[in-house]
Amino acid sequence: MTVAMESEEDGSELAAERETPETILIERSNRQLVQRAIDELPAHYREVLLLCEVEEMSYQQIAEILSIPIGTVMSRLARARRAIRESFKSGPEAHNVSRGLSHHPSAREGFALCVDEGVN
Repeated sequence: MTVAMESEEDGSELAAERETPETILIERSNRQLVQRAIDELPAHYREVLLLCEVEEMSYQQIAEILSIPIGTVMSRLARARRAIRESFKSGPEAHNVSRGLSHHPSAREGFALCVDEGVN
């Protein structure tokens, strides 16, 4: 006996059902919160963080591009991540974000992804 597999279309319907106005607003607020925290970093921390996390460069590549020792790359990256975490922990009042949105579990998960402490 052959059993028909569910079509792939069923999966796309489920994804569409999960995307509600509330989740869209939460995602947008999360992005704004993270972007604001990054924008507030000193330039030398911001550039290292973006090269590592956005451009996905290794510590060695960043060191070569910026003409700084690899240890400096590592310390700046650690300090940038710490500053972003602290900024996020300071609460929504510091960023004029609605209290209900920033305390939503997905807000913390999205932020954690942004400042993942993985090593290149």
